[in-house]
Amino acid sequence: MRQALKQEKTPLAPSQAGIKPGQHNGDTCEQAPCHHIEDQTYIRLIEMSHEAMIICDPQQHIQLWNGSAEELYGWAKQEAIGCLYHELLQSRPSKQDADSMFQLLQEDQWEGELLQTKCDGKLVVVKSRQSILKDDTDYPDHILIVNQDITTSKKPEQSLQDQVSVTACVQNIGFWSWNVLDDQQSLSDQILSAFDHQPREDPPNGAQVMQTVQAANPANTKRVLQQALKTGHKYIDEYILTDASKHKHWIEVQGRVYFDEQCNPIKMMGIAIDVTRQKQKEHRLHASNHYLHTILESLKDAFFLVDKQWHLIYVNQQAARLVHYSADDLIGHNIWEKVPGLKNTIFEEKAYEAVQTQKAIQFEAFFAPNRHWYDVHLHPTAEGLSVNYNDVTAYKRTEIALRTSEHKFKALIDANIIGFTLAELDGKIIEANDKLLKMLEYTKADLAAGRLNWREVTPDEYRGIDYQAVKDLLETGVFMPVEKEYRNKHGQRVPVLMTGTIVENTRPLCAAIIVDLRTQKELEKQKDTFMSIVGHELRTPLTAINGSIQLAQRRIQRFLQDRPDKLPSDVEVMIDKLCKLLEQSLRQTRVQNRLINDMLDVSRLAIDKLELFMQPGNLISVVKETVEDLRYTEGNHPIYLVLPEQRYIPALMDSDRISQVVANYISNALKYSDPEEPITVEITVDDAQAHVWVHDRGEGMSKEEQKHIWNRYYRTNHARGKKTTGVNLGLGLHICQVLIERHQGQVGVTSKKGKGSTFWFSLPLMEGGT
Repeated sequence: MRQALKQEKTPLAPSQAGIKPGQHNGDTCEQAPCHHIEDQTYIRLIEMSHEAMIICDPQQHIQLWNGSAEELYGWAKQEAIGCLYHELLQSRPSKQDADSMFQLLQEDQWEGELLQTKCDGKLVVVKSRQSILKDDTDYPDHILIVNQDITTSKKPEQSLQDQVSVTACVQNIGFWSWNVLDDQQSLSDQILSAFDHQPREDPPNGAQVMQTVQAANPANTKRVLQQALKTGHKYIDEYILTDASKHKHWIEVQGRVYFDEQCNPIKMMGIAIDVTRQKQKEHRLHASNHYLHTILESLKDAFFLVDKQWHLIYVNQQAARLVHYSADDLIGHNIWEKVPGLKNTIFEEKAYEAVQTQKAIQFEAFFAPNRHWYDVHLHPTAEGLSVNYNDVTAYKRTEIALRTSEHKFKALIDANIIGFTLAELDGKIIEANDKLLKMLEYTKADLAAGRLNWREVTPDEYRGIDYQAVKDLLETGVFMPVEKEYRNKHGQRVPVLMTGTIVENTRPLCAAIIVDLRTQKELEKQKDTFMSIVGHELRTPLTAINGSIQLAQRRIQRFLQDRPDKLPSDVEVMIDKLCKLLEQSLRQTRVQNRLINDMLDVSRLAIDKLELFMQPGNLISVVKETVEDLRYTEGNHPIYLVLPEQRYIPALMDSDRISQVVANYISNALKYSDPEEPITVEITVDDAQAHVWVHDRGEGMSKEEQKHIWNRYYRTNHARGKKTTGVNLGLGLHICQVLIERHQGQVGVTSKKGKGSTFWFSLPLMEGGT
């Protein structure tokens, strides 16, 4: 015994054969817990999740596919199981997550965004968290994929373990003995047989077996052995033995010490039990709880378990956060006492109902303490009740807002202030309110009989607008407001403004609102008529004023020519000032005359009475004459003219109207430029058309101003701020656009704030070119 204690030998004398505590050989042990995902507990938990949860093997073959994954991707379980995850969903990581697989393999987990393809071919972006799950040999067993934001943290597992019944499977019970004095050890045949499954003539003896023994916990073995030898207390310990086939066995030993008359220990005897199966089950239970814990903590839903006495036995991170406690503070406490806000609520009522009826219950509830809505699922269990719930406050608020919006929209439609229709894209009108029916002079009977079709009541010239609107609907789901016309039941045209959106993608259906523009168009027509009358009435006195000024200028010139003698200096000064005043007055009459002409042109355009006198002509001659006239009338402001090499550019045009466009471009450039900065007029020509460019170095325009510069009555903010706003009605550029379009040409502008602007127009060349 003294020698044994000196050498610190144990009752089974491990030989330190290099076997680590806890290791075992898979050929003898039961298969590692790789099929636990089929357990009904996991399946139910995964199916309860609102997230798409998928479990794959290490090669990414799908082994489990929950209902939320079916709903998200469109593939049924039968279609998904066995497929490669990344091939089925065509997963593509974002640029910043390009090394996602490498990170998953290196760190056992990865979180990021993926672009994936659904069953119907549509793309979906998911926020995915992926974790590699390992078996008890630290070998990758499965990949857990949760396509939603998650928070993972370590939570107690013991409360879950307590819910699982563990039964020890005891086999191969035998006897052992240790003679403390001579250090001789023996094992019974029952134990020896556990280490040699193949029959042979020379079975192993106890000494050979002892060479494969290793204490499961050497420090604990030394402590309990010394305590037993000193006190005689019962000896209990664990060892790991390796059999002839290199399989490892967990052995539990129990024994007692025998003493001599002097109370010295002389012998120990006891039993040895092969508890390998029990250890394997414990390992499986631990792995199972780890999987279960990972799944529960991966859920975005809050989840907790209560026993039959309503004590909390498990709480995940989400549930703890919602009630502002840690899980440790909640576990073991009565739920009604720890969270009194649940007392006397629908939750308490439904919880008792679920336990009493043993039926699952789902409901929505409002939690007053934090003023949030939750979707709650209750599932009775043998131990008590499992509860998972999800915060649906955002959905409820959206639902309430949507109902409010729908109510307001319905009230607007029913008020018959504007027209409303629900129609198919092929033209059939499904629904129409009274306003639209009255607008088109159809009846509800016509609508019910299918006699109302928006394509049939649209004039041919608006087919292009309808085509573009349908295209926008299919591509973006909406089409922007457009002006067009319908024909009513009697063939009369009805101008309308309309916009719409897709409301049902499977059909598809378009909901559109339609505004009757007849009153507005009539007012515009009256305004144009009024402007035409005013223009004619203003032109008569303005012509008389212009003639009187010119007559006064001629008489002064004749007076000066007929005087042989030199006039006194004061008279010369007075006449010089008078001539300047007359010239200024004459210039203002020209400006007013141009404005009146613009008003008359707009009026003619509105009623389609503007006539063009198209004749072949030389574009260079028209532009050159216009520039020379403006050089004379504008005084010292420099205007440069850049011409191409050819001096004849044939075009079919109304020369007066083209001159009007050039003059308008140059006048605008002069108006918004510094008097010392030159204006450049340039003509370029290619094989098919000629371009006229007017460059200035003024203040320029923003992108937004350039969008509207051709609109009738539009003036830039800079124009509104100038002192000369009275000479700008915002009509000139609109008239230029219409005139050039009537010539089958185009207009345009390029501009940048602080860098000036370039206005241009193009005209097609006559056959024969230059």
